[in-house]
Amino acid sequence: MEDFAAISAFVRVVEARSFAAAAVQLGMTPSGVSRAVSRLEERLGARLLFRSTRSLRLTDDGAAFHARCKEILADLAEATEALNYATRKPTGRLRVGISLAVGRAAVIPRLDEFERRYPDIRLELSMSDSPADLNEEGIDCAIRVGELEDSSLIARKIGYLRNVVCASPEYLAKYGAPRSIEDLKQHRCINYVYPNGRPRQWQFDTPSGQVGVDVDAHLLINDGESVIQAAAAGLGVTQAPHMLLCCMLDKGMLELVMTDTISTGKPVWIVYPQKKHLSARVQAFIEWVRELFDRTNEPGYKKVPAVGKADVPERLSA
Repeated sequence: MEDFAAISAFVRVVEARSFAAAAVQLGMTPSGVSRAVSRLEERLGARLLFRSTRSLRLTDDGAAFHARCKEILADLAEATEALNYATRKPTGRLRVGISLAVGRAAVIPRLDEFERRYPDIRLELSMSDSPADLNEEGIDCAIRVGELEDSSLIARKIGYLRNVVCASPEYLAKYGAPRSIEDLKQHRCINYVYPNGRPRQWQFDTPSGQVGVDVDAHLLINDGESVIQAAAAGLGVTQAPHMLLCCMLDKGMLELVMTDTISTGKPVWIVYPQKKHLSARVQAFIEWVRELFDRTNEPGYKKVPAVGKADVPERLSA
């Protein structure tokens, strides 16, 4: 363990760029830190640092050794966390990459659950619709939707974003509910439009297989969250992932329709960099988000008597 202590002292000196600053962090004297690094150099038979009264810099051997030592110490910390996961609460900073829509509609409204369960984790959400480079940006794990391109990451599938059709109670009371794909032609539809100007094609699962439909939308919006808000405002019928709608469904702001055509949708993954040991913080988040996904992605409903022109499904209480 003396070698690990010396390696830790060496890494702290490099990162702090000072023996004195490293000594404060380690609870040692500057001379004690200097002796530890010197003993390490003697064992290795190589000079790691150029020292002077005004500067401190790595040798070529020192730079290569420092990079490897950081990995070793990180692996040791993760191995310790993984071993203690069952008996100790995860702690520390956790950076999670997530898309804007999933973050705003599905994760953030329920983060109080995560914080109650893991009060010692300091969560940092990196929200963007552009996939982040996890290693480059120091992100511990990310939620990704669709087919994965980065083969350097470990991926765990947590399910699919099931697509459902919905509208507000006010809209349904006024215009009735569509019962079939053909009925959509008679309704005011709201759809998402991609940056290239192409409207999103709605997907439906039918007895004969999956069907893609180009909807003649009354309203096109280039922001997914705004599409859902427009539907809740009574402006029309839309199709969106159930996980992104569940908060509004629970509050009665939206109702499900055409429940026999719910589509499987795109796969959803938790991805993280390849590591020998998965930290307790990442394990905790994966465990929580899988539970969240299972709870919020599967539509639960029952039929109620006809309202207006057509049947309107009612959400089952959780």
